[in-house]
Amino acid sequence: MGNFDFRAIGLAVVLGTIGGAIFKYLTVPLPWMLGAMCFTTIAAMSGVKVAMPRQLRNGFVTILGVLLGSGFTPGVLGRMGEWVFTLAALVLWVFVAGGIAYVYLRRVAKHDKTTAFFGATPGGLAEMTLVGSQYGADPRVLSLIHTVRVMATVLIVPIWFRLEGLVGPLPAKATIGILEVALRDYGILAACAVVGAYIGIKFRLPAGTMLGPMAVSMAVHLGGFSEAQPPYEIVAAAQVVLGCAIGQRFAGSKLSVIARHASHGFVVTMIMLGLAILFAAIMSRVTPESFEALVLAYAPGGFAEMSLVALALSVDAALVAAHHLFRIIFIITLAPLIFRRGVMKSST
Repeated sequence: MGNFDFRAIGLAVVLGTIGGAIFKYLTVPLPWMLGAMCFTTIAAMSGVKVAMPRQLRNGFVTILGVLLGSGFTPGVLGRMGEWVFTLAALVLWVFVAGGIAYVYLRRVAKHDKTTAFFGATPGGLAEMTLVGSQYGADPRVLSLIHTVRVMATVLIVPIWFRLEGLVGPLPAKATIGILEVALRDYGILAACAVVGAYIGIKFRLPAGTMLGPMAVSMAVHLGGFSEAQPPYEIVAAAQVVLGCAIGQRFAGSKLSVIARHASHGFVVTMIMLGLAILFAAIMSRVTPESFEALVLAYAPGGFAEMSLVALALSVDAALVAAHHLFRIIFIITLAPLIFRRGVMKSST
């Protein structure tokens, strides 16, 4: 704790909360996360010292995991077999989108093979930056490309859905107040967060601080031990922290460097998002799933971010979370193998 800059953290939280409040007043979708993200990004790029430690982010991410788990019901589990074809299409999307993005980053952005490969692989931001840097990729470039990918996706998709009238108002259960949850349920939800986070970290699960609490919360709710979910105020706080965590990543970089790599990251995002929309349009015609849910399921955002978008937009959150989790596990498992047997061999 001694290494934390509490002033920078406090400033990020204040700016994020102000941004969230303004975005909520303007009725922007997912206001607390998008507002916090935009305001802290502007501050970071302007040289203002803002910070959001990973430990604090992960602590609040557990809340989102518990919230996601509370949405799983026996009916949802019964649908798992229906997702075989949409998951297969997701695998195809990963190879097509990643392949085109790799060619772009090599030939247009002129990145080396390692940086281009891990920059084009649509896995988790932290995971791709960590694994890529271990193989010799530029971690600053990877972090910027993937941050722009997550940020642009989270900004574009909800606003597009709202403008096109693809989503309706939030359901009543999504706005449960902080005083409407019983103390017993608070205890159960807190236990889901703590126990789940411990399991996720202990067993090194991908996105463990979210996946672990989600799994424990899912078991608790499927078992009928509680029907409660985290209240709106706590979820909003988690959104602010998550938005600040994305925005503060731009601190310490020169504007010219940010602009150059961010522009390439944006092009990569548009390639992936365009293909996601195409795949969603096709699969919505041959499966029972809705176009909106499949767009969110294939969109190149992060697991936590896109699951939160699905919840905020009242779109099938279980389907979205399941597909993003599958994508992350699939990529983390196979990306290093493909790199060693494909990209590295072609370099020798």
